[in-house]
Amino acid sequence: MNKLWKLGRFFAIGSLVAGSATLTGGATVEEQLAEINKLPAAERQRRLEEGAKKEGSVLVYSNQGLDTIRAYTEGFRKRYPSVKIDASRLQGNKGLETILLEHRVGKLQADVVGVDFDFIRELLEGGVLARYESPEKKNYPAAFWDKEGRWYANDYTLVVIGYNSSLVKPGEAPKSYSDLLNPKWKNDVSIDIEPEQAVFAWLFEWGEEKTAEYLKALMRNGTVPRRGHTLQVQLLCSGETKIAVEVYPARVAQMKHEKGCPIDMVFPNPTPGSIGSHAGIAKSAKHPYAAALYLDYILSAEGAAVLAKAGSLPARKGAKAAWEEVSGLEEKGIRMLLLGHDKVPQVKEKGYKLMEEIIVRKQIR
Repeated sequence: MNKLWKLGRFFAIGSLVAGSATLTGGATVEEQLAEINKLPAAERQRRLEEGAKKEGSVLVYSNQGLDTIRAYTEGFRKRYPSVKIDASRLQGNKGLETILLEHRVGKLQADVVGVDFDFIRELLEGGVLARYESPEKKNYPAAFWDKEGRWYANDYTLVVIGYNSSLVKPGEAPKSYSDLLNPKWKNDVSIDIEPEQAVFAWLFEWGEEKTAEYLKALMRNGTVPRRGHTLQVQLLCSGETKIAVEVYPARVAQMKHEKGCPIDMVFPNPTPGSIGSHAGIAKSAKHPYAAALYLDYILSAEGAAVLAKAGSLPARKGAKAAWEEVSGLEEKGIRMLLLGHDKVPQVKEKGYKLMEEIIVRKQIR
């Protein structure tokens, strides 16, 4: 009991230290960034670049895919060669725990932190992120930035039904989730071990009882759990699997056009998705100017183009995805159900419980 009390007190003190981090001259990260935002646009940019050059580097923790992280890193280096950038990929619960632990003990290494849509609430409650008003936010729908400036999202994700077009004729391909329960697809369907975007959307659309019944029926039809959305697209490409319940449309299009894979996709109604990576500047950032420069960069038109080329779906107004199949979806009549951190708490606990019980532990009777 005494050890637990001491550990809790240690974390609490660490959190206070991290949350009140100051820079040279006593100004906090938030105060420094607020001050520079008072300048006219051209002067503001000049001061940011000068400050970043003096700082010399920026460290990024990102939950995004390796292709996207590499593309951002390369693009930022070309644009700001005097600023060394080091980006590390941290994913899921493990990544979140690393960030929170480093923050609590006052040793958060990253200047910029990015997490999945369903973990941003924990960063906000932990006081990890500083307020920063990026001038790029005007180019994004209001759902893609925090009104207090603590996080920004520049992409969104969708999940669709994918299929091997050599093994499944387009006219016979499933058109909806209910079609996947057809006995003719028994043992020919794969699903991610944690298909949270689909399950969360089903909970909103159908309710808990129907979602549980559907998942059980899906598993009774021989659906095979696989870890990794990219892996499932690769298995579709090789013909090892005929159909996948929940894969990323941009990845399907990329493999189809760049690798010549015989794969295609169906957009169900609604098509589940989420607001993408939520990135913000750490309150304890050691390189706040470089951090602001990096955040502005990934939100810029150039950043959106880099994002699209890497295979993601940019949320910036006017930006286009790299492939026609995944561009202008609203204009094509695709009904998307995008979840943000405001909606996730309503279904997160129920969703992960259903996934664990039904998909992982196979309690399907």
